[in-house]
Amino acid sequence: MTLLTALLNGAVALSTAKIPAKRQSLIILILLLIASANSFLHLWFSEASEHTTNIFVTIIASGIVLSNRAHWTASILFNWVGWITISVWLELALIQHFFFAMAMSTLLSWFAHLARKKLVTKQIELEIERDLAIQHELEAKAATETKSAFLANMSHEIRTPMNGVIGMIELVSQTELNTDQKNYLATAKRSADSLLIIINDILDFSKIEVGELTIEFVEFDLEQFFEELIHDQHFHARKKGLTLALSKGDFHHKHVVGDPYRITQIMNNLLSNAIKFTESGGITVHYDLVTLGDNLQLKVEIKDTGIGVSETALPFLFDSFSQADTSTTRKFGGTGLGLSITKQLCELMNGDISVKSQLNQGSTFSFSVRLKPPRQTHKMASKPPVPVSFEGLQVLLVEDNEINQEVMLAILKGLDVNVFIANDGLEALATLSHSQRLKFDLILMDCQMPNLDGYEATRRIRAGEAGEIFSHIPIAALTANVMDSERVKCIEAGMNEYLTKPVEIEALKSVLVKYHKQAPAQH
Repeated sequence: MTLLTALLNGAVALSTAKIPAKRQSLIILILLLIASANSFLHLWFSEASEHTTNIFVTIIASGIVLSNRAHWTASILFNWVGWITISVWLELALIQHFFFAMAMSTLLSWFAHLARKKLVTKQIELEIERDLAIQHELEAKAATETKSAFLANMSHEIRTPMNGVIGMIELVSQTELNTDQKNYLATAKRSADSLLIIINDILDFSKIEVGELTIEFVEFDLEQFFEELIHDQHFHARKKGLTLALSKGDFHHKHVVGDPYRITQIMNNLLSNAIKFTESGGITVHYDLVTLGDNLQLKVEIKDTGIGVSETALPFLFDSFSQADTSTTRKFGGTGLGLSITKQLCELMNGDISVKSQLNQGSTFSFSVRLKPPRQTHKMASKPPVPVSFEGLQVLLVEDNEINQEVMLAILKGLDVNVFIANDGLEALATLSHSQRLKFDLILMDCQMPNLDGYEATRRIRAGEAGEIFSHIPIAALTANVMDSERVKCIEAGMNEYLTKPVEIEALKSVLVKYHKQAPAQH
């Protein structure tokens, strides 16, 4: 009987390869059950304790067979040893033990199969989730990079013509004008400034989204800061017949360290809204400074008697592109980005903002930002004295846009600066190379130009391609791209200064005065 069983098993094993793949699993399972039962019988009739490990080997082999068909033959041969060694005097009365062993082996093998199947399924699910997460991360990164590139391009395309508009308005305002012409020009200037504010809001919102907006730390006079800021807003308040009052708390710090530009942006957003949405009465501004350990906290409250905000609209007031309702947008205009940007700026400066309002009874906006006490390592944000004339200063203007050339040429000549113009980077290199004994004190370099852009032109100048004498010449970037990554790109290319378009005359003067002091030493 033993021999016949062995031969039968062998015949089945040899013929399994000829059976279709769909039925091999069933045959493998049957052979497994027989082989496992043999091991249990071997254990049953063996009195030697060393044979007790046979059952564990059987269970492990069963799992191997069900998980990997390539090992089923080895497992069956292993179990045949247990069958052949069974004594010939096997009696019919022991058949019940045979079936019991078969049942136990089947149960254990099936549990092993289910456990492995569950583990494999879970592993596949985890791998799919990981691949999807990686794919989503790459897609998000690509979308962010595409968005940044689009914003940089839009910034350049919008701000470049704005440089011409605002620059020409500034130049015309310095000529002889009658009263009507001055009023027309003032209206054009305010309209251009309003458009620039909208552009800046959109770009700032996008910079915050991609994490490019940074906070600077400079020392400034807090009391002077608020007085100048309120003074600038008085015109708009008086135009609507509104009062604008300023009060301060009882504190002793005159100078603080923080980002006055971003605080100005917050204040202008809140004050312009207060004036815009108030038809009668006025606006009051109160600020205070409290000590928080080694830091200072600026607290500001702006209260108006305007139209107020309904309770249903309050929770969404600081959301992006949100306004109280569509009628507000139609009547007062605006992008709905101002308050969203204000909130995020407060949070970037470790502060917050809140509002209390009732419909038709006015609103009170309160915000706080973290400042630092003054230290010697921080520079004052006060403006250096600017000379009336920059006579003797030699500047090379590298600009491809003819309108911007005209604007910059008029501004610089109005400051008594000697100006030479190059239309692109290649012309700039040629001008420097053939300047012979003429020494320039400063280069105003546009960044995006045909033939050779400002970045590569700067790198070549620093490499000495225009002559060793100009390899260390100061270079100020002129760019319509206001993204922080653009500033980094300019500095990495070798530029010393960074001016954005539309170019502010005061910012330009600050750069000129910095290098005007060096002019006598270079000639």
